[in-house]
Amino acid sequence: MVPGIRKEDIVSNSNDNKQKPRRRRADRHYPEGVNEAPRRAAYPPEEEAPMPLVGYDAAKPRQAPPAPGMRPAPRVYQEEDYAPPRRDPEPYRQDAYAAHDYYEDEPRRRWPRVLAALLALVIIAFAASYFLIPQDAGGILGQARKTATTVVNGGLNLVGLGKKAPPTLIKFETAEEEVYTGVKTVFTFTADGPLEGVRVLNGAGVPLTGSALPVDQPDNKVWTFSSVMGESISGTLTAGIMYDGTWYHTDKSLFLTVVQPTPAPTPVPTLEPTPEPTPEPTLEPTLEPTPQPSPAALAVIQDPPTPVPVQQLLPVFTPAAQAEELPAPEFPEEEIPEDMLVSEDFAEFYPEEAAQDEPEPQELSGGDMAAIAEMPTEAAAVEELPTPAPAAEAIPTAAPQPILSVQAAEGAQPSALGMVDDAYQGGRKLSDYTRTQPLNVPGGAAYTSYDGGVFTFRGDAMRQNAAFGTTPLYLKQLTIQWQTELGSLRTSDSGTLYGLGWTGQPAIVKWAVEVRDMMNLTEDKKAVKALKEVIAAGQDGKVYFFDLNDGVATREPIDVGFPLKGSVAVDTQGRPIIAFGQGISRLPNKTGAIGYYIYNLIDQTQLHFINGRQSDDQRQYSTNGAFDGTALFDLSSDSMVVAGENGLLYTVKLNTVFDFLDKKTITVDPEMVYLRSKAGRQNDNTVSIESSAAMYGPYAYVADKQGILRCVDTTIMKTLWAFDTGDNTDATIALDLEGDNLALYTGTTVFVRLRRDGNAVIRRVDALTGEEVWQHKVAAKSTNDERGGMKASPVIGQNSAGHLVYFTVNETPDGGSILALDKASGAVAWQMPIRSGAVSSPVAVYDEAGQAVIIQAGNDGTLYMMDALTGQVYNTLDLGGPVEGSPAVYNDMLVIATSGRDNHNIYGIRIE
Repeated sequence: MVPGIRKEDIVSNSNDNKQKPRRRRADRHYPEGVNEAPRRAAYPPEEEAPMPLVGYDAAKPRQAPPAPGMRPAPRVYQEEDYAPPRRDPEPYRQDAYAAHDYYEDEPRRRWPRVLAALLALVIIAFAASYFLIPQDAGGILGQARKTATTVVNGGLNLVGLGKKAPPTLIKFETAEEEVYTGVKTVFTFTADGPLEGVRVLNGAGVPLTGSALPVDQPDNKVWTFSSVMGESISGTLTAGIMYDGTWYHTDKSLFLTVVQPTPAPTPVPTLEPTPEPTPEPTLEPTLEPTPQPSPAALAVIQDPPTPVPVQQLLPVFTPAAQAEELPAPEFPEEEIPEDMLVSEDFAEFYPEEAAQDEPEPQELSGGDMAAIAEMPTEAAAVEELPTPAPAAEAIPTAAPQPILSVQAAEGAQPSALGMVDDAYQGGRKLSDYTRTQPLNVPGGAAYTSYDGGVFTFRGDAMRQNAAFGTTPLYLKQLTIQWQTELGSLRTSDSGTLYGLGWTGQPAIVKWAVEVRDMMNLTEDKKAVKALKEVIAAGQDGKVYFFDLNDGVATREPIDVGFPLKGSVAVDTQGRPIIAFGQGISRLPNKTGAIGYYIYNLIDQTQLHFINGRQSDDQRQYSTNGAFDGTALFDLSSDSMVVAGENGLLYTVKLNTVFDFLDKKTITVDPEMVYLRSKAGRQNDNTVSIESSAAMYGPYAYVADKQGILRCVDTTIMKTLWAFDTGDNTDATIALDLEGDNLALYTGTTVFVRLRRDGNAVIRRVDALTGEEVWQHKVAAKSTNDERGGMKASPVIGQNSAGHLVYFTVNETPDGGSILALDKASGAVAWQMPIRSGAVSSPVAVYDEAGQAVIIQAGNDGTLYMMDALTGQVYNTLDLGGPVEGSPAVYNDMLVIATSGRDNHNIYGIRIE
């Protein structure tokens, strides 16, 4: 061993044992073969410390490799050191030796491995916390789970695999656009995925105080937020949602008005009945002069009705004896030559037998109607048509109806409630308006020009019942005859709607055969003898048409494209015209107009549309443009009357032209006058009218969301009397003519003003004076989903039940009930509970002897048939789905529809 040379300094010549030399730290980032860091030319290198010479070969130049076992000599200070070093490593690269083989091996660095191990342990710990600890864990574990969730999601976000976006809020709404202070307001949230919480923020972005609860656990997609408003405000509220521990603002908002509630009126004390009835004393006329009704107001129902000129009527055929008369529509415009006239009525006669056994009436063919009337039919087996009766005999004589006039009782004057009335035609206010041709709407069966079915909601202008004809009641049972599925439609604010909604009563019409043949019915249904057509407006935006006998479609539906509400009204003269209302205008993919439609049934085209929203041509208080109510047609003036949720009462003179003989077309040229009314201190949005107007003569009776009940003279478009019922009135008013008296029956809901009291109120009011006769309170409540009290319209008893009136109460402490009340005193004759509650209106069905049963549908789809005098339940029938709409009855067939997700059918049910 050479002195001064360490064994480990000797480099082996073997390539197998050769190790890569250690490079100096300062030079390690320079190219291989470059021995030192480059020197900057402007600055000389610092003086290097001396090094020992032992073991170095100083004789050989530095550029040559050292001798084996020797180190190169230390640097010699030469001039070239002041210049940048050479970068070409080629002279240093040799096969056996390298310039730096003499350096010692660098120790292996362990800290990266340690760091990687620690990082792996942290990742494992967070993963275990994220996947193994339950999401709803509490305490330390819950905090660990929350921290792990934050870290894991953050890490995933960095690599593009982060958590998904929060669910989309589909619906944010409250039941009413106007609420009251001190009353709980419930907001509903519906999302397309689970949420962790919801909140409501005011215009400044400050959350409202309240409580949030999921209603569809464990999905947690539907939430409610309840809050009690403490002060009057009016502004926009926005929805916030919580997802994965983070609050998100959404684009959903609503406008809410909070007002102070109006105190309910002081109830009128009910007088105790005397032991024995005594005749009421005749009131002496007061000495104080009273205003006389206007001459136009006296132009009411007369007996007999003013005959229609012969040239305005269609001809009539009289088939075989024992036939049922069916007058035809009025033909007001086209003048018919006298030599072509056969009779003042255009009628169709059917025997009261089963449809398949009914003889088919003879039809028109050609222009010479008089000649055709004398010709035999094509079928040899059919008798010749007899010579038509004279025109005067063809007009049925109706029972005389009295001429009535309205005079407000003391305390019922409109001024007592601060009523303000303004009549408009378009956007122009009318002063001292008087109608040229007064409306004259008859009551009861005289509402239509012929006995042809159920033409409007609750049957006629007095809204007494929705049943036509009679039926034997031997078995007293209900049997499903047919059922047909209806459609559905998804909305932006109310979810998906199915079947028929509230009020949802079908119309059932037997058309004159000539009118039937000109309509776009299927050929099969045109051939059906004595066809009765069921017409129903669905929540899927379609008006459906079915054969009453088998439920098969008679034609394609009318598709409006937006959910329809209320019920269908048919022209009372049997002309092919229908009217119906719209309930919603916002769908997920579009927003449209909203209002009331009039359609032509010859080719199913739209004749007219009443816009429900504010415009330059329409002044209104309420912003709600929907129509829940159903129109009435006046055959004497060719007019239509309907009330809307915008609070307006519309009267529309149609000016109909029905070209029956030639073009077979029908057109209208509407002239519309509407009344805008509001009581003093009444909020704008509470003027909404959700029920249908009832009428007698020129007088229209309506009630609004505030509970203001009014009688309006449509001749002068003024309120004659007003009565505060105390709360929202959804049930349609019913009228009853008793001699020269006109009774009005109505009921409230428990909505806002009566919510704390917890009692809905049923009343009888004198329709001619506005004075309360009696009242009856029923305990009820309102829930987040439904209003308690009366939403169903009453039945006015007739025949054997002529002394009773029937009301259905929703959301009682026991669910619901139907009550039979004495018309004279309001005393309860009987009461029958309905476990599910009910918003569907009842119907009374009579046999030929006048005995009656009441049929009521519960919210759960159960039909009850009960005795009209005792309330005894004869039969029940489960339809298997919820019912919101009301039934209509034609002889022994009842038609009603369901509105459930899994069951949204329309049913034909046999009454036996």
